[in-house]
Amino acid sequence: MYPTNIKPSLLACSIALTLTPAAYAAQELTALEEVVVSATRTEQAVKDVSSSVASVSSQSMESQLATDPQQALKYTPGVEVQGHGRFGISDYNIRGTEGDKIKVMVDGVEQASPYNPGATEQRHYPGTVEVDSLTAIEVNKGPSSTLYGSDALGGAVLFKTKDPSDVLVTDGNENRFGIKSGYTSADETFKNTATWAMRQDDLETLLIVTYADGSETETHGSGADVAGGERGAADPADKKIGNLLGKVYYRLNDNHRIGLVAEYYQRRYDEQELHYDGYSIMMPGSGMPMITYADNYNKDNVSRLRVGVNHEWTMSNVMADSLKWSLNYQQSDSEYKNYDTSTGMMGSGKRMRYRDAGDDLIQFDAQFDKLAEFANSYHQFTYGLTYIHDQFALDNTDYKYDLGTVTPGSTGVPDATLQKWGLFLQDQAFFLDETLVLTAGVRYDGFRTDPEADEQFDTDYPSNSEDAITGKLGAVYHISNHFSTFAQISQGFKAPSVEDLYYYYNQGAIFNPNPDLKAEKSLAYELGFRGYSDVGRFEISAFYNDYTDFIDGYNTGEQQDGKDVYTTENIANAEIYGIEFSSTVNLDAAFNAPRGLYSKFSVAYAEGRDKDKDVHLDSVAPLTGVVGIGYDSLNRNYGGLVNVTMVASKDDWSDETVEAVSGYTLVDLTAYYRPINDLTLRAGLFNAFDKKYWLYSDMESGYSTASRDFYSQPGRNWGVSLDYQF
Repeated sequence: MYPTNIKPSLLACSIALTLTPAAYAAQELTALEEVVVSATRTEQAVKDVSSSVASVSSQSMESQLATDPQQALKYTPGVEVQGHGRFGISDYNIRGTEGDKIKVMVDGVEQASPYNPGATEQRHYPGTVEVDSLTAIEVNKGPSSTLYGSDALGGAVLFKTKDPSDVLVTDGNENRFGIKSGYTSADETFKNTATWAMRQDDLETLLIVTYADGSETETHGSGADVAGGERGAADPADKKIGNLLGKVYYRLNDNHRIGLVAEYYQRRYDEQELHYDGYSIMMPGSGMPMITYADNYNKDNVSRLRVGVNHEWTMSNVMADSLKWSLNYQQSDSEYKNYDTSTGMMGSGKRMRYRDAGDDLIQFDAQFDKLAEFANSYHQFTYGLTYIHDQFALDNTDYKYDLGTVTPGSTGVPDATLQKWGLFLQDQAFFLDETLVLTAGVRYDGFRTDPEADEQFDTDYPSNSEDAITGKLGAVYHISNHFSTFAQISQGFKAPSVEDLYYYYNQGAIFNPNPDLKAEKSLAYELGFRGYSDVGRFEISAFYNDYTDFIDGYNTGEQQDGKDVYTTENIANAEIYGIEFSSTVNLDAAFNAPRGLYSKFSVAYAEGRDKDKDVHLDSVAPLTGVVGIGYDSLNRNYGGLVNVTMVASKDDWSDETVEAVSGYTLVDLTAYYRPINDLTLRAGLFNAFDKKYWLYSDMESGYSTASRDFYSQPGRNWGVSLDYQF
């Protein structure tokens, strides 16, 4: 656990790294331009954005030797990527808001909402993203429904896949190839990615193929390698990941460009659930086991297929300068085969529980952009529409081999058709010679959920439909060429999910559906200050997010057949507030240090409370700081970076029986060597001092069927990669 002076120490580092370059900023230096899209749906310099947006480029992912989004975003303040083991990445946490309250998109296409029925044999998560196919990850912090509609209650995570222009290095006809191979010791994974990009006159193509073969991600080396509840080592597994991304663009003429995209991701995971061997469910009051499990193993197949067409039209008329529209079909499928042998009074011998969850989604988007100039200002208007049709389906079947039976497995929720539609309008206006930037946006959304009864869920329930209007208002004022202040008020909402509306359970207690739920809502305030120059840049922001109509379960006080009755209501209200700081300083310019030396620093602090129950929000991360010192040679032939991550303890749980999670400090080292322009060798040593630690999100609900060590993170581990582009 950290000593009580951790906060002043972190803030002292922040002040030291900020004020020094600020003194140099008065020199004649040009601003560092970083461009993002997620904040306004159009390319904008970060300095003109009225909210905090985090961006991780493909170059940064490669430098970190990141093999998945969790590793790619691990140094991003205020952002946590959650999930591990068999089910992989489960969801994204932005400033304490997580799960289906965060919108996840790939090239603007909505990803599957997290589905977790509670049992250990099934999940359905938006984790089907391969980082080697990405050019950037952008995180829009705070409510973003005015831009992206439902589910952006607490923010949005946007994955942008590579285009041919991200690989090609000239403006003329060209073929470009790439081969990247790597190994990571934490999961013993070999990974290979092949890339081909081509431009021939008006035709551009791209093909990226990735294949990875590995094992389970290890826990800390001190975990006991035994079967049963005392197991501390990870369950042994074989993991295979494949990804294909193909794109074709053709310019018909100066005004029209059409494109086709195909993307396929597959993750196979075969695991022996050794930690579950011998687990028993006891008979209430007797201490006798009703059922005991053994010989547990799983065969999982998670996949995502996307095909789409897009069109860019430069029209230059009174209504719009350009139109971009796209039509995408996406099929997300999570198939799990769960094998075990169950004995005892309620045992059925050898069996296989087949669990499959899928989304078949069709999404249409159209966006118009218009630049209008007036006497003393100009305005960037962005407006358009989105329509989404999603067919959510479950297929659960129980195969009891010793009994010779095949029966439908209860799904707990029905299959359903979900429809979402939205209209949006945004004006980004520049005044006073671009000194003042005002951004205003409004959006109308409608949504409807139609459940469908079948043999696995045989109760009919009515549809749920509602609409929502959200808005945002932001401002940026450039105090000088090197300093700006910004502020924003924004709204968000989340339509109730199929699970929220229709989940039914009747074992031990009764949980009744509530198809009349309303959307959850949020209102956020953010105020910040930025500095930027050749010396470096920094940003500090304070935020307050107010959440209302949270969907939560509660005890009705009634009983049915001797069982307590529960249901869901829009009853919970919450608040999350905090402060974040990030900086990059070129130490050679600031302190006359050796040329190429630089530093990075970030810190994120947040507090959250359930205002109805007056308890802490478990989803809010503890105080976290990252300090990095790096070096790049003059011609960038070699360099390295040392990152020190400091995380405070987490002991403010809503349930006081949950054990505190200790704070920790990690040291990561990465380096690269480029003997020729097209060949790069990278190596990394992670958790260099072999610290034993736990992520708070893995311990949020405590642990039951395995020891605490089972949830620990890897000890000292390493990775290497070789990247040849020609």
